[in-house]
Amino acid sequence: MTLSLRRRFAQLADELRNDPRIDVLAVELPAPAGDAEIAAAATVIGGRSDALARFYAELDGFTLRWRLRDASDHGTVELLPLAELVKDWRGVTWFEDRDEYRGVRPWDFFAPEACAALVDDAGAGGLRGTVHYHYLGEVLCDTGHGIDAFLDRLIAARGYWYWVEALCPAMRGSPEAQRFLERMPELFDDFDAGFFEPVG
Repeated sequence: MTLSLRRRFAQLADELRNDPRIDVLAVELPAPAGDAEIAAAATVIGGRSDALARFYAELDGFTLRWRLRDASDHGTVELLPLAELVKDWRGVTWFEDRDEYRGVRPWDFFAPEACAALVDDAGAGGLRGTVHYHYLGEVLCDTGHGIDAFLDRLIAARGYWYWVEALCPAMRGSPEAQRFLERMPELFDDFDAGFFEPVG
């Protein structure tokens, strides 16, 4: 039987809480978004993303923050509520005089300057089929993974700081991605680096 996303996120939080090496600083598992809210969002971002609708039908976002007690390792997940996802991101991801990132909608806003994002598919009336990594105002990278596959990897990564850069061919050599790939096998026995190979 496949576990619900809510249950998988709850299990992740419990796993980290039960690890004596780790302090869990925050966990939030909100109630689901309402049917009317999900329907209204479809008019903004298009109605083609069944995976996104399933996510918000289970919980309206998710927050997790943790840190290793005796080291600098830490993780953050900040999956935004649906109302935040569909709002106008002017002044954050795009500006009137520079709008190349106008279609970027932060989804996992794990750092003030970076996020995993969903991107409007210009002219198609919906979202692109894959999750992107966005460093605000500078970088937009397609991870090659759809919403379900991205969430599988987010859970396996435990939201480790900047883990998503490992999915981007151009970012895989970054210090953050390399630290994630080096430290995770030392911290968690079930970590499989092959699960985070860039697509394509």
